[in-house]
Amino acid sequence: MDSATRKTATAVEATVTSKGQVTLPRELRKRLGIHRGSRIRFTIPASGAVRVDPVLYDLEDLWRMADLRGQAGAPMTFEEMDAAKARRQW
Repeated sequence: MDSATRKTATAVEATVTSKGQVTLPRELRKRLGIHRGSRIRFTIPASGAVRVDPVLYDLEDLWRMADLRGQAGAPMTFEEMDAAKARRQW
């Protein structure tokens, strides 16, 4: 495999405060596309590395909205779901 096709990893470090808080390094925020007010999700497997992903919308909110519409007599359309997702992007 040549250097053009080899994937490289970037390592960044941060310090944990006495309150357990961490400021995410700029490179990580840029790569994840997160900004002030963004939400992130940590996925913690039984073994291996922890995964960090931006939360684009809360799936539970979508299910709640769909349930409410269904109770009113008409389930949400795909267009309504897409619009709801777009409104909930952080």
